[in-house]
Amino acid sequence: MGSKVRAAAVCAAVSTLVVTGTAVLTAAPAAASTITEITAGSWAYVDSAAPRTSFADPGDLPVGAHTYANGVSHVSKSYVTFDLSALRGNRLERAGISVDETAVADCSSPRATELWLTEPAKKPTWNNQPAELVKAGGPIIDTSCPARGVFWNATAALQSALDAGRKTATFALRLPDDQQNDPKFGRSYNPHATLSISYNRAPSKPAQLTVNTHACAAKPVVIGPGSTTLAAGFTDPDGDFGQVEWALWPVDHPDQRTTFHNSFTNGGGASVVLPGPLADATTYAWQVRASDSTDTGPWSAVCKLTTDLVAPAQPPVVTSPDYSDVGLGTGGTGVPGSFTFAANGVPDVVGYYYGLRGFPQTYVAAARKGGPATVSITPASGGPQILSVWSVDPAGTQSGRTDYRFWVADNGPSMTCAAHAYLGETQQCTFAPHGTDGASEYVYDIDGGQSLTVPAGPDGTATISVTPTDFFQPYDLTVRARMANGNLSGPGGGQIPVDRGLPVVDVPADTMVGRPVVFTFHATLPGSVSFTYAWDFGEPVTVPAGPDGTARVTIVPDSAYGHYLDVSTTTGAGIVSATQEVQVEIGSNEPVVTSAEYPRNGPAGYVTTPGTFTFSPALPGVVSYTYTYLGSTVTVPAGADGTASVVLTPLTTNSQYLQVTSTFADGTVSETAYYSFIARSAAPPLTCDATGPLQPGQVVHCTLTPVQPGLASYGYVVGNGPEVSLAPGPDGTGAFEFTAPAQGFLSLHAWSVNAAGLRTDSSYTSYGVATAARAV
Repeated sequence: MGSKVRAAAVCAAVSTLVVTGTAVLTAAPAAASTITEITAGSWAYVDSAAPRTSFADPGDLPVGAHTYANGVSHVSKSYVTFDLSALRGNRLERAGISVDETAVADCSSPRATELWLTEPAKKPTWNNQPAELVKAGGPIIDTSCPARGVFWNATAALQSALDAGRKTATFALRLPDDQQNDPKFGRSYNPHATLSISYNRAPSKPAQLTVNTHACAAKPVVIGPGSTTLAAGFTDPDGDFGQVEWALWPVDHPDQRTTFHNSFTNGGGASVVLPGPLADATTYAWQVRASDSTDTGPWSAVCKLTTDLVAPAQPPVVTSPDYSDVGLGTGGTGVPGSFTFAANGVPDVVGYYYGLRGFPQTYVAAARKGGPATVSITPASGGPQILSVWSVDPAGTQSGRTDYRFWVADNGPSMTCAAHAYLGETQQCTFAPHGTDGASEYVYDIDGGQSLTVPAGPDGTATISVTPTDFFQPYDLTVRARMANGNLSGPGGGQIPVDRGLPVVDVPADTMVGRPVVFTFHATLPGSVSFTYAWDFGEPVTVPAGPDGTARVTIVPDSAYGHYLDVSTTTGAGIVSATQEVQVEIGSNEPVVTSAEYPRNGPAGYVTTPGTFTFSPALPGVVSYTYTYLGSTVTVPAGADGTASVVLTPLTTNSQYLQVTSTFADGTVSETAYYSFIARSAAPPLTCDATGPLQPGQVVHCTLTPVQPGLASYGYVVGNGPEVSLAPGPDGTGAFEFTAPAQGFLSLHAWSVNAAGLRTDSSYTSYGVATAARAV
């Protein structure tokens, strides 16, 4: 019996079955289900004209009456049988059978072919027809003739077959009794009928049970304090989303079985954190099963766990005969040491975690429960070390930490090199082992480059040759010895002594901007044939070295103060020395500015008092000076002695700035000299006989005291009034009076003027004037 199965997941709330071109709306399915189409695996028909014969012709299936050429009338029923193995163990939701008509005697006659579930019948005959048990709903027929699809709702009929435990289901195609013998109702059907079913499959039996990621086994999983996570793997064949039911009980009290639920997605399993605390030192059993929206899967196997919720009460004890924290240490890098961990009286310790630098990295089992463990540790570096150790119980719960401190002795090999060698000269360095560790070879690198190996001689030493050529390279050598135990020792070595041939530069003591400066270079690197120098980091210049290893270069500085001269040498072999950098201070050629009346920076003289400023040359050959003062630029010739003097009169107490350059006979101009000075105030002090608010009409008397040299007159202004000129008295003072106005604010400014008409800065005071009282 053959069958063809085509499955598809159905997730819509209402499904539509399409059978041979006919769409049939069915009831709403579960959250997810499987639709399968099963083609009839066998077929047969019975004929009233041959009542004892079963026909299994693969041609069309006749139904109803047919009159043949010989005039004999035949009445037929046809049977199709379906394999139900796809439904075995699953819940049926809907079923429908469809078949195509292949011939119709009279398309105008109504069509009412019936479909009946029958008793099983492998070879039915007219005289031995299987009992017709359940009639299917329908038929539903499209408008074509012959119909492309005739459909019956066979859900109840198929469920009846499943309830009877049948592995196959046989259905009869027949006409109603009132049509069966009338040839005009006769028709034929395609024997390849299709059974379309929708069914739900329950979730699978859970497997891959774990407790805190540990797989369940014959022995219970031991768990420690903290949360406990149960997990299981299962799927739902239909891809449902559903619920998981967990059951947990103490093994000694199955009556205390409790259940709890959570949801799962069909992606391989589910997990749950056990709710509530568990009792210590107790063995629990648990199971799990899954349900979709309609069916519940089987319970899993039983998994057990045992609680051990108390951590080891004492940290372990650590001892070592080989390593301790004494003096400069013992052992050495690459020298194995024995370390013993003891449970410190805790009886259920089963092992230890240990690791250097405070992180547990390695587990070692105890020799017995509550017993010690001994490990060998090979330090990878020298100096102070911390070995951290934790003991663990069967649940994996760790004790407090023990930090064992020890010191690994320095066992790096020694290195000795020649005391002095220049760049380009071959240097020999010898390695020797530390103490009695011995050495079969040495592994070394220079400045972190390629690792090289050199074998040790019979005495354990080895000698290498190095020719330094790069002045910039530090030539730091790191070396380790391959000791007798096969391990590498700690690092040794150091910097290879190299004379980098730094040249010497002679700088003249007296330098000046614009004047040639002659520098002398002296080579120290043997074989130097040239010097390369750069002034203020400019383009490098190369000059040959003389037979005596020196060279002289001339530089004319174009600015004063700090400059940099970098010098290196190059040998005939192309080896470049280190660079000598010299800071050169160049004197300025700016003129010197002096003034007796107004010395640099400090306050002196008075506003409107002329001062003489003298310009002196820094170098001979000055023919003129150009100065800028208060925005005006003036050029004055130099005298025979190269100096020049100008008279300047400050008119304010603000800081005064003077810029001066000197011009030489060749037309060149010096750098600028900057000179600043401050003139003191020459404003006449102002005193009046009134204080506080003035009364309207009050007369105020004021006196001015002279300060300005060469005083000629005073001036003042009251409020917004006119400026008033006042002649000084015989003693040089000036007196005036004014009358307070009716009301308001009153300001008073006063100054003095010399014979040249230059006015000083002003003195100032102010008054408030009271409001006059109104007459009643």
